[in-house]
Amino acid sequence: MNTATTLSTRWQGGSRSLYDSRLWYYGLLAAGSVSNVVYYCTVPLVGIGVLAGTTLPRRRALTVLLTLWCVNQFLGFTVRGYPYTVSTFAWGGVMLLGAALAVLLASLRPAFHHAPPRHGLWLALSLLLGFALYEWVIWLGGLALGGVHGFTLSVLAEILLGNALWGGGLAAVHWGWVQGWMRLKDAPSD
Repeated sequence: MNTATTLSTRWQGGSRSLYDSRLWYYGLLAAGSVSNVVYYCTVPLVGIGVLAGTTLPRRRALTVLLTLWCVNQFLGFTVRGYPYTVSTFAWGGVMLLGAALAVLLASLRPAFHHAPPRHGLWLALSLLLGFALYEWVIWLGGLALGGVHGFTLSVLAEILLGNALWGGGLAAVHWGWVQGWMRLKDAPSD
């Protein structure tokens, strides 16, 4: 077995360990909840959701997204004073639909994504594609709800940056945890 194959196999073991554990799942739930406190309206649903989709079973990834969205809606309607209008509730549903589609896209996890560099490539690609899909759904929602005026390149770039920072930062944490698992498995037992 060559070095690249060994690294890929060890990486798969570490990733699978987090995939099967509740630690990473609860960590993403906590990070998503914190992101709701940091952001007012543009919570990084796609960034955290896509990372969940690439690193957790599909059901757990969708649960992370749904929890993140529920916390966002709860804070919005209680603390931030979102108006209780049909339009506001509809926008929440549009956001959830777009983000859920991004998570489902990321959870496809093609066979090539199992090695460390290719996993990062799939994460970046699914973030970009998922963000485009999410914003397309938002744009369609805006056509139906009368609000496409905010679709400027600067606004979209700012939202993408926020999602990329959260997704990338949590991806670094995931990478660190997988590396830690790999070192733990390599440690000689007494």
